[in-house]
Amino acid sequence: MANKDSTLRTFTVIGLLCFVCSILVCGTVVVLKPLQEKEMNADREKSVLEAAGIDYSGSNVSEVFAQKIEAKLLDLKTSAYVDSKTMREIVQCDEKKSDSDCAGSYNFVSESKLPEKNVVIPKKASASKDENLKSGEEDSADKVRASKDENLKPGEEDIADIKVRARYMPVYLVKDNDQVSEVVLPFYGQGLWSIMYGYLAVDADGSTIKGVKYYSQGETAGLGAEVTNPAYTGKWIAKKLYENGEYKFKVTKGADKTSPYQVDAISGATLTSDGVNNSVKYWFEKVYADYLRGLNHK
Repeated sequence: MANKDSTLRTFTVIGLLCFVCSILVCGTVVVLKPLQEKEMNADREKSVLEAAGIDYSGSNVSEVFAQKIEAKLLDLKTSAYVDSKTMREIVQCDEKKSDSDCAGSYNFVSESKLPEKNVVIPKKASASKDENLKSGEEDSADKVRASKDENLKPGEEDIADIKVRARYMPVYLVKDNDQVSEVVLPFYGQGLWSIMYGYLAVDADGSTIKGVKYYSQGETAGLGAEVTNPAYTGKWIAKKLYENGEYKFKVTKGADKTSPYQVDAISGATLTSDGVNNSVKYWFEKVYADYLRGLNHK
């Protein structure tokens, strides 16, 4: 009888401890969530300002951001800004927040993981078909490739190796005397070891690069991770994305330093550099191209 009481008491204590610990963990999550969101917003604001080349040292980052940046939510299908009411429904933000704060806080990474809200990007079509397929099987394969999501841009293929993306993206307009001087656009793609996330600032002409900031990556230290080094990203400034509307920008080994469209690859990090090139090409040749072409008219 004593053994049974001892066993019961042991399990009772364990159960109570688990219950108390779960309450403490849940409480901690609830308490820390606003602090985590605040920290994430601060990091995002710093990254956008750095991409745009705006100095915030010695200043309140949020104040500088609010003065210089206006965020919009971009519908990638139409290349148009989402209206205020619809944007707030999509983002589901606090009604006390401004439209800019709401649009800027849109979490495109989380949204891209939701099947009902994402766009599945088709893989790059193979240059040659399996010789073992019969003609009827080839036709079937072609039909599968042709049945794409209506939210895809024409010719969009997953050269960035990200598989899915959100239907919307936050864009950050840099204002100078109430005029848009540049726009900062988020982009990302697969490197050697990780998905690399960054912001690219483009001049109001829709082509000239004003800055780039990689804010999250897991590449090899001293090699691929040099993508975050200002000494490397500084080489991108003043390069151009397009020539007469055609995408021309390229990250390549042995780049022509006199070319306005080429940036040298990272030394010793060929696969990371390929990932950088492919991610920029994916987002700016297809996804953002129509938006940037019309930037001067917005």
